[in-house]
Amino acid sequence: MDSHRPINAVVDTLAAAMERLPDAAGAPVRMLKILTSVFERWSEEKNNESLGALTDAELLQKLAVGGAIAGALSTRETRKQARRVAAKIEFFEQLKEFGGLLKTQDVSKILSTTRQTVNNHVRKGTLIAIQEGNDYLYPAFQFVGEKKLANLEEVLGLLKRVSAEAQCTFFLNPIAFADGKVELPYVVLKNGANEKQLSVIKREAGLFMTSTPA
Repeated sequence: MDSHRPINAVVDTLAAAMERLPDAAGAPVRMLKILTSVFERWSEEKNNESLGALTDAELLQKLAVGGAIAGALSTRETRKQARRVAAKIEFFEQLKEFGGLLKTQDVSKILSTTRQTVNNHVRKGTLIAIQEGNDYLYPAFQFVGEKKLANLEEVLGLLKRVSAEAQCTFFLNPIAFADGKVELPYVVLKNGANEKQLSVIKREAGLFMTSTPA
């Protein structure tokens, strides 16, 4: 992000980011007034020079969580909403490392099937699907070539009671295997998990289901 961009341009960028998020519905109008005010104050104080090294997601998180915006917000609910938006953007940023997110039409092409069939997978819980309005976004890591990640449906069957974000967290965070190695379940499944590795992943998925809020 260029620290010398006009404040309005920075705000517009953040607005576009927020409008892509399901939890941000109705937030831009209220939040952007606050964002504009904060940016203007930073500009007057010449504190915006250090913002050039931040990504848009990092900047929004800094505003929402770091305290600058919290002082300007009028209600606890608005502060909570700001944190949710920042957390969602950060989550989406992290997924980029693993291929990002796909739309329903992209998934139907990958699996050579119809949108309705993809929707049926979502209904059955055999795909990780993050709801966005009336549609869904699908983390790309759950597809390998033209197929689903090996054993995906089997593992998701143990994670049905947690959110899509929590399901991603399980697949993309390291667990310890019997041989002492610590690896991401996603990577092990992608490389072809053996019987012992799959057993460990399923065991951890079962434990994760009982300890992680939906």
